[in-house]
Amino acid sequence: MIEVKDLVKYYKEVLALNKISFEVNEGEFFVVIGPSGCGKTTLMKILAGVLEYNSGEVYINGKNMKGVPPHKRDISLMFESYAIFPHMKVFDNIAFGLRMMGKDKDFIKRKVTEVLELVGMSGFENRSPYELSGGQRQRLALARALVVEPPVLLLDEPISHLDYQLQRKMMEDFKVLHKKTGGTFVFTTHVQEQALTLADTVMVMNKGVIEQTGKPREIYLAPKTVFAARFVGDINLIPGEVVSKDGDIYIVNTEIGELKSLANGELPAGAKLAYGIRPEFVEVENKTRVHDNQLKGKFDRFYYFGNYVECIFDIKGKVEVKSAVPTKKAVDLRIGKEYSLGWNSNNAALLEKPSVIEGLNIEEVIYGK
Repeated sequence: MIEVKDLVKYYKEVLALNKISFEVNEGEFFVVIGPSGCGKTTLMKILAGVLEYNSGEVYINGKNMKGVPPHKRDISLMFESYAIFPHMKVFDNIAFGLRMMGKDKDFIKRKVTEVLELVGMSGFENRSPYELSGGQRQRLALARALVVEPPVLLLDEPISHLDYQLQRKMMEDFKVLHKKTGGTFVFTTHVQEQALTLADTVMVMNKGVIEQTGKPREIYLAPKTVFAARFVGDINLIPGEVVSKDGDIYIVNTEIGELKSLANGELPAGAKLAYGIRPEFVEVENKTRVHDNQLKGKFDRFYYFGNYVECIFDIKGKVEVKSAVPTKKAVDLRIGKEYSLGWNSNNAALLEKPSVIEGLNIEEVIYGK
């Protein structure tokens, strides 16, 4: 449905998009994730046709979009700010696009009624925007985008400023709406939970380049770069160097000792990399299970997240390792006490590249130097 080739965009001397290329399949829920300033909104504006680009190609449904105005692209764009007409009632806000398309009154009434029911706002037709809550205004903006039945719906951080519970509810709604409409959704966010929950495919962006594209599970469990690993989920990262390979296991020398990881590709002895392990794979004193990575750490501090506790362990005064401990088990842990930590090599990740951006090294990305 969407194909982007070597897209470049400058804002005067600032390179916002640096030769990015990707594809979005028809009917896919495609999520672009990255920090502020990575190029997400710039990309969405270019796809919508409201922003010109310097070079590259953009195709929608096989048609080159160069010079094609927004209203001829069969795309709806929902901005973070909603851009609702404050002087119009809910009905008229939603009907606006259909009126611009020259649809008759009966058709407009039927479509507006259908989309209001779809977004759960039946009965709100005569409300003014100022009479709506934040979540209701968000649904209104979504209804206005959906009513014209666009083959592609662009959603630029549409729920980022809602409270957490409302974000969770709207995430569920987006999944249901996507299934009901069968359309192609392109959604941007800087929140990993939204990306992992909503996406069929995730594209991680950083400073105008693509760090990695793949299924949510692939991005989370098999990240390609340190940046992608860190931005999509929490992870322990330890600088290391490949010592040897024992069958399908790599031995990595780190400042807290030798650690093991399942081989993923060929790495030469001496290769410098980041050894990564997600906190949920780090177990605290599980004597019923034998791990091929084991070490001791002093329980330094913790952060409570409800169903789990993030416990921070100091390893030899050199490295901190996080463990996501179930709440019921965490109550038995004592600050200052030393515990055994363990994880299996098949849960670890070896990351050769700090980022696809040149000029960085592993330590700079891990420690933010």
